[in-house]
Amino acid sequence: MSDTTTLKILVHANADLSDALISKAAGGMLPDGGLAERITAEYGVGVELIHEASAGFVALHSALANGSAPMLDSGANIVILSIADDVHALPDLGATAEEAVHRSRDALVGAIRLIKQKMGAHILVANHSTVDPSGDTYNYQGVSPEPISLRIQRLDLMLIGVSHDEGISIIDVDRKVAETGAGGNLSAPMRYLPEAAAIIAGETIRVLADYGFFDDRPLLAQVGAKRKQS
Repeated sequence: MSDTTTLKILVHANADLSDALISKAAGGMLPDGGLAERITAEYGVGVELIHEASAGFVALHSALANGSAPMLDSGANIVILSIADDVHALPDLGATAEEAVHRSRDALVGAIRLIKQKMGAHILVANHSTVDPSGDTYNYQGVSPEPISLRIQRLDLMLIGVSHDEGISIIDVDRKVAETGAGGNLSAPMRYLPEAAAIIAGETIRVLADYGFFDDRPLLAQVGAKRKQS
């Protein structure tokens, strides 16, 4: 990518993810620079980082479908989403856990397809650590609402299938934070301390580098298995 090109990255997420991608000076958690600053320092690529608050996949899909989503006018090359809002909303998305996950999945798939169609942007979705640093539930049978760690696990697994079918990339927060010792790197469920936040930003940069956003080789297309068959 030439030095005159500015990469536009839109983070559609709340503090669960934005704190890990935005510098402390801009309201995030990273004292040594966020995603934009690190990409520029490491690759010499200019980055405009746009942040939007999220209300979950159902609301995003609806806004994209009726043309009212702010991201449609952003010119973003990359859109980064998070499962966190659906984790919190899951008990209200269906009569059973399976119905709720299915509704979340349908909304995410619909949003992904509209982002690709209307914006031509690449899409990354962050999963989350299943660790609840204050949790002490060992038997989930009959617990209502389900503990947040179980809801995170359900949506982490859902996201794997969506990635396969729709050809989007996962920022594997769950794996990367686990490698650092998850319990000591979260202040609350899906809220990360600075060391873990820096690791999440680094993993996001690695995924983007794999797609070739930081050099002149052609970008890899995000084409899922289902789209290939259609």
